[in-house]
Amino acid sequence: MDLGLEGKKIIITGGSRGLGRAIGEAFLREGAVVSFCSRTARVAPEDEDPRLQGEVRTDGVEQAEKKMRALGEVYGSVVDASDREQLVAWVNAAADTMGGIDIVISNTSALGSQPRTPEGWQRQFDVDIMSAVSLWDAAYPYLKASGQAAFLQVSTITAVDYHAYGQGSQSYGAFKGALINYVCQLAYEYMNEGIRANTVSPGPIFVEGGSWDKIQRALPDYYAENVERHPAGRLGRPEEVADVVTFLASPRASWVTGENIVIDGAFTKYIKY
Repeated sequence: MDLGLEGKKIIITGGSRGLGRAIGEAFLREGAVVSFCSRTARVAPEDEDPRLQGEVRTDGVEQAEKKMRALGEVYGSVVDASDREQLVAWVNAAADTMGGIDIVISNTSALGSQPRTPEGWQRQFDVDIMSAVSLWDAAYPYLKASGQAAFLQVSTITAVDYHAYGQGSQSYGAFKGALINYVCQLAYEYMNEGIRANTVSPGPIFVEGGSWDKIQRALPDYYAENVERHPAGRLGRPEEVADVVTFLASPRASWVTGENIVIDGAFTKYIKY
């Protein structure tokens, strides 16, 4: 199926690794142009820093951009998405570089850091909620001019179902749930301007160097318990989320807006209607 993404201009926050990276690569394979941002410019190889021995390394912006260039036209930038000024400047620069913006992927999260502290709740709010709001505000004029625009927020099943991923789940789930509400409001308010807005909520996804990779090494029993309770007997793969995102953001999904699509391989047990 041709998704109609050839030449579309995409921006992605948190795009140097994990789901954001997989989503960016999926768009590039479809012939889109991608601009992504992340906070870290470069991650040192293990042999450059003995403190990193034994850790699964992930890429910073420079490393990710270099590798992703093999797939197509891509631009990486170092941006703290919780800093509105930085984020707005990046959106405008990306639009200038690519000649506009058609699709926005909001994919940053504090992931429940500093759990159950005022500082942790504030950090989660700044990174998860306000980065999405600032991203929309900055990208809106370009999306309005696109004609086939889409705004997509990456949420989590923790927003719609209880999962005891540790004490950080409280703020993480609460704010990801708020984002589903926010995006739904955008869908209703801007469909008449040709802008669709949707959310995806992945279940446990194994990403090399990601949270479940770290859980596997630090809490092997807890990791095994979650794999065992999954109907498929495994965790999800990043590309299984990226494939849904690219379709949902593409013109082929032109009549889908205001939805939260759960991508979890039947991990959650609530009845989804």
